[in-house]
Amino acid sequence: MAHLALYRKYRPQTFDDLIGQPYIARSLRNAVREGRIAHAYLFAGPRGTGKTTTARLLAKALNCDKGATPEPCGECESCRRIAAGSALDVIEIDAASKTSVDDIRELRERVQTAPAASRHKVYIVDEVHMLSTSAFNAFLKTLEEPPSYVIFVLCTTEPHKLPATVLSRCQRYDFRRLAAADLMALIRKVAEQEKLTLDERAAALLVRAAWGSARDVLSLLEQAVSYAGSEISAADIQDLVGGVDAELLADFADAIADRNVDQAFHLVAKAVDEGRDLRQLAAELVGHFRDLLLLRVCKRGAELVVLPEGSADRIKAQATRLDERDIARAAHIFSEAERELRRSEQQRLTLELAMVRLASADVEAPAPAPAEETRAAPAPPARARRSQKAARAEPEQAAAPPAEGTAVSGEETPSPAGPDRSGLEFIQQRWPALLEKLRAQRHSTLAAFLAEGAPIELDGSRLVLGFNHEFHCDQMKSPERQKMVAEAIAAETGREFALECKLSPAAQRPDAQGADDDDIKDVMSMFPGSEIV
Repeated sequence: MAHLALYRKYRPQTFDDLIGQPYIARSLRNAVREGRIAHAYLFAGPRGTGKTTTARLLAKALNCDKGATPEPCGECESCRRIAAGSALDVIEIDAASKTSVDDIRELRERVQTAPAASRHKVYIVDEVHMLSTSAFNAFLKTLEEPPSYVIFVLCTTEPHKLPATVLSRCQRYDFRRLAAADLMALIRKVAEQEKLTLDERAAALLVRAAWGSARDVLSLLEQAVSYAGSEISAADIQDLVGGVDAELLADFADAIADRNVDQAFHLVAKAVDEGRDLRQLAAELVGHFRDLLLLRVCKRGAELVVLPEGSADRIKAQATRLDERDIARAAHIFSEAERELRRSEQQRLTLELAMVRLASADVEAPAPAPAEETRAAPAPPARARRSQKAARAEPEQAAAPPAEGTAVSGEETPSPAGPDRSGLEFIQQRWPALLEKLRAQRHSTLAAFLAEGAPIELDGSRLVLGFNHEFHCDQMKSPERQKMVAEAIAAETGREFALECKLSPAAQRPDAQGADDDDIKDVMSMFPGSEIV
């Protein structure tokens, strides 16, 4: 017998076997049980997530000799033929090679023929988005009103390319990338049945390389067997897919956390000397910092991250050392580097520059900081910056305040003996120093949120903090955090303020290097099963 690929050998044969798509399996099971079968379905989602397999399961459920059942027997002639891909009444069409109007006309003629041996003819049209516009138009009437015995299942990885007229005629199901935990369980099951020895770090590398695809992870496993035999190590997988060991990724993260530029250069040199694909390395670093972000900000982060055995404690410790802003910023910069590496002729330099941006202690400062400050805060919003710029441009006028007691806008001006410690400009000028004091008091996360905003308005005892991004603004609406900030400001000014946090639409960071809430969401959406809770 010819060799059967693992992804075909372990293809799900019942709805219970379908992994990672529970709501789809349940919906189709109930539809078959209650006789509510649509005439046309659209299965949309990334490759290797079970679209064609689910279409075959639906055909099997409808044509089993036991009758339409959500639990086909798998033993009758119809079930066996569908499983083997040889059933006459289950027709799979590759739309990528049959894109013309003539192909659709031929399909329309075949649809009128009654089933040869089954109750239903099931047409599975793969990559349906490849059909031409004229072919779609020719298909519409048949898709809308097919014969009672015909069911269409349209499969696509790019549903946005389908005309609205086609979408409106189908019952749509969106397939998701498979979670890492589901792929790990699948690999363990297959390795056990195939009598393979596969260590946890090797399995984790396979899962990461598969990007949520069951077919890809089993194809990679089969390649690994061909390469290494029945005993597969993490080193074998690294050689096979160009993956990066978790310890090396953790070394990069430590260099960034320690602000160690020298170590950063040595790590890039090590990767080059080992012949690593630097684009792959950048992508792996994005994944590593994504894991750190999940562990840092998600209540159930440990459930969403597959940590390789032997490195789990170190990675968890890194998640506590770095705050959310630094982690998201690192993922953002490595993502940019990965895109640039696709076209760069100086790949090593591109990665080195990314590491310098992250590991350099002075990278955040847009201008030299005062002696008592070690790290400058972002510039305040535009309104405040204009005020500070005017003050620098006219030192003579700023140095000569009105006479004591003179009324300005209904208020007394401060004495020329010193600045108004409770005024808006004084608070803005002392804002970087206030952030440093919070960091020194081990409130680094709070300081990181505040660094994305600045005081922008003072109305009596109400001080308004303007933030550049919604994520940081929402975080600072916590009563406990506002209380700590108010106490810190009172210590600087000798006056108590009621704080209000809101967005500053006009504010833009001059260095444009920071990661905002959209960066965090972008990083999280790269991977399946991720959410900030």
